[in-house]
Amino acid sequence: MIASFVMLLILLVQYRDQVITGLASSRSYISDVFSGNKSYDVKVESSYGYSLSYDQKQFYASAISGSTGDLYIGSELGTERAYNIVRVAPNWTSEETGPSKNTALTLTFHPGTANSSDSLTALALQDGGIDTSNVKQVSNEQVLLGGQLFQKMQWQSSTTGQLPGSLTAKFTTYAGLVRGSAVTIVIAAGVSNSNEARYDDVLRSLAFNVDAKISAAPTEVVTTKVAASRSILDIVTNTSLASAATNDPTSATSEQISALYSPAVAKIYNAYCMDIMIDAKPYLTNYCGAASGSGFFVSNDGYIGTNGHVAVTTPLDIIIGDALTLYATKGDPRYFNQLMNMTKLKPSDVPADATDKEKVGLYVDAMYTIDTSRITVSNNVQNLLVGVTRRTPDITALIKATNDRKAFSGDENVVAAKVAAYDYRANDGYNGFKASDVALIKVEGSNFPVVKLGSIDTLRQGADLLILGYPGNASTNGIVESTSSDATLTTGKVSAIKNASGSDKKLIETDTTIGHGNSGGPAIDSEGDVVGIATYTADGSGSGDGVYNYIRDIKDFQDLVAKNNISIDTTSKTQDEWQKGIDNFYSSHYSKAVKNFQAVQTLYPNHSRAADLITAAQKRIAEGKDVVDFPLIPVIIFASILLIGSAVTVVLIVRHHKKHVIYATGVAQGTVQPTVLGDPSQAVNVATMNPVVSTPVVLEPLNGQAASDAAAINIATPPAAVVPVAPVAPVTPAPLDETPTVTPPPVEPTPEQDPTTPPPQNPFL
Repeated sequence: MIASFVMLLILLVQYRDQVITGLASSRSYISDVFSGNKSYDVKVESSYGYSLSYDQKQFYASAISGSTGDLYIGSELGTERAYNIVRVAPNWTSEETGPSKNTALTLTFHPGTANSSDSLTALALQDGGIDTSNVKQVSNEQVLLGGQLFQKMQWQSSTTGQLPGSLTAKFTTYAGLVRGSAVTIVIAAGVSNSNEARYDDVLRSLAFNVDAKISAAPTEVVTTKVAASRSILDIVTNTSLASAATNDPTSATSEQISALYSPAVAKIYNAYCMDIMIDAKPYLTNYCGAASGSGFFVSNDGYIGTNGHVAVTTPLDIIIGDALTLYATKGDPRYFNQLMNMTKLKPSDVPADATDKEKVGLYVDAMYTIDTSRITVSNNVQNLLVGVTRRTPDITALIKATNDRKAFSGDENVVAAKVAAYDYRANDGYNGFKASDVALIKVEGSNFPVVKLGSIDTLRQGADLLILGYPGNASTNGIVESTSSDATLTTGKVSAIKNASGSDKKLIETDTTIGHGNSGGPAIDSEGDVVGIATYTADGSGSGDGVYNYIRDIKDFQDLVAKNNISIDTTSKTQDEWQKGIDNFYSSHYSKAVKNFQAVQTLYPNHSRAADLITAAQKRIAEGKDVVDFPLIPVIIFASILLIGSAVTVVLIVRHHKKHVIYATGVAQGTVQPTVLGDPSQAVNVATMNPVVSTPVVLEPLNGQAASDAAAINIATPPAAVVPVAPVAPVTPAPLDETPTVTPPPVEPTPEQDPTTPPPQNPFL
């Protein structure tokens, strides 16, 4: 019996240890699959003999190869190529507040081209796309960059008097010769001098290899392709294309949340082309753009939450943004002036002490009052796509179809989406927010995995926060990444909850990294509930204040859905099975997990992770690591049998002990004949026997005898024979100084004993 209990205890301990070991192994695997780490620092090395570095937390970079004309973006720049143009821009979402977002640093290397100082200055302005008639020189000095001498010149727009409030754009150019090749650097500082300082670290990282061999000058075909890529580069600089560094998620909570909900986070692609007319006259012709970001399924029938700047493209947003960019980065005021003339804003409406940011805010607000009936589009197409597999779609085909004004189709990795509702203004935040930058899009289908929507009301300062989104690698076409399409986890804390500028809507301030590509991704609390949408990055690096990240309250999205009377079905069989599978995988119940994941594949064949975990689970099963369900029912039956057997054993032992006591008492009283080895067994009937147990009684002194001399009397059963006691002789008291004399009673003669006759019983024994 004891051995059985010991075996059961050992079985329980082994089962516990197996589950704990499997949990650690499963957590390690899930951590590797559903999260990753990226270095923040990226070094761009050109085979032309120069290099520079930038921090992904602050900047986003792109470059063009002078040998092929191809455009490379983001982490693709980690591979050395013949880059002759490199652009570094602030790592902002399209909603970074203030006029500083229209800034960039552009380095151009002209292999084998020797120029005079004057022509180098003109070349620098040309490389920056700056019309010399629109700017005037402010300063001129010589500086060293990467150990080489450069002419540094500062410029500002010269179109004063044409714009209300005399808004001024500022630029800096660097021009020099390195091994006989012209090198120019142009910094478009926007409308704030402080914005130039943000590029100081990039300039300090610049290095030139004086022993490098210069490649041959590009052919005419390559030069033409470089020019085409450069036009895309200008567009990409002002889109929400994609780069986010990753913290290392170490807690089980972050791992499990990532595993549970990353399959419900989708990558969104938005490519568009259009011709825009104002008052029936051509304004922007063949205007194309592209952006990518993140979104999350909120219903099993294909509704997706995201940012407006990821999915929404409107003509009014485009023309206002284009006018601001041309003025801030090129010093060209023509389009800006044309739009301002369509508003009712007068110079007297702009306070004399208004800051640059306040001025831009007033101008933008005025532009949004333009009658949209005066703006029309033609020859337009928007390919809004949602990734439904881990593979990136054919971006070359996507761009070609968009440029040809055709709907993109035939790629099983994406499905077409439509905008169902939005609250968004592309040029917002200059003078307070007028919209919340949330959007709801819809794809056709069913059984999509979903996230859980929560509330910002549950958050407190210092609470854990997780953001799921997509990293910013890029393909050679320069729009989105080609190497992978996996959701990336970033982790951090809630720094504060504040009101959005000029609004009573809430924003979550966080130290969690939000970069290009995270835009539109879900911000999730430690309970696994989506509490917001990753939206804004405010780069204060130029003033030494670092980078601030902000998340839109999920209530803004919920209000949008309610306002448009859209029904969201948040139940999902796919998600239910997936959660059960993850739970089983975590506890090393791999056989059960495989069944769950197979059910997921049946419900939603495009699930991004089910196949991976099926393979992983089957491998662990083959290695003998599968934890079979603890045999609870057999153990209960076995334990019950043990308990019943134990109870019966105890009863028998007690009964036997009772019989033994009765037997011993009977032998002692003579009512039971003692047995010895070899005697036939005697039956003791407990029910009929009434054995007597002697009880000692203390007698009163008899005739002066002390009580201690008295014998014990069996008061329950009279003795079988009583032998008379002889009379006791009287005791004569003696004098005090004499010992009393006791006369013993006469003793009867004892008859001789007959050996065959048993002696008389003494009832007192």
